[in-house]
Amino acid sequence: MARLKKALAIRKEIGDKNGEAIDYAKLGAVFKSLGNHRKAKDNYEKALAISKEIAYRQGEGSCYGNLGTLFQC
Repeated sequence: MARLKKALAIRKEIGDKNGEAIDYAKLGAVFKSLGNHRKAKDNYEKALAISKEIAYRQGEGSCYGNLGTLFQC
């Protein structure tokens, strides 16, 4: 997880919004696998907000899907 957070920091530094959304989604998946649904939800929602901001429709769809499966648990 530390490397994902480092990647996220770099993406923020260089302004890579698409990469930020992807990294937040990956962090959400890690937290979900660890059973921490609150942090998973927070990260998926951050990914969703960025995806909407940059009109990354594929990312938006993935985020909604991830949130949907999270609430099935």
